[in-house]
Amino acid sequence: MLNKSTLDMIQELANERFQLYQLASRHQLTPEQRKRLEEINRELPILWDRYRRELVSGHVPRELLFSRGRQHAA
Repeated sequence: MLNKSTLDMIQELANERFQLYQLASRHQLTPEQRKRLEEINRELPILWDRYRRELVSGHVPRELLFSRGRQHAA
């Protein structure tokens, strides 16, 4: 199994949350979907804190951070 970076996990959860919010805007979410949304909303702040700590400690190469921004902007 490949280890995902913290930023990758943040992006995946944010995308999943967005999809759940889209569903909620059209239909009522199932109890399972509501539970998943709550889990995501608890997990994201923890991951963002971890990511900030990684940046400060130097565990995330700044080149990776800047190259990601350019890829998404293209």
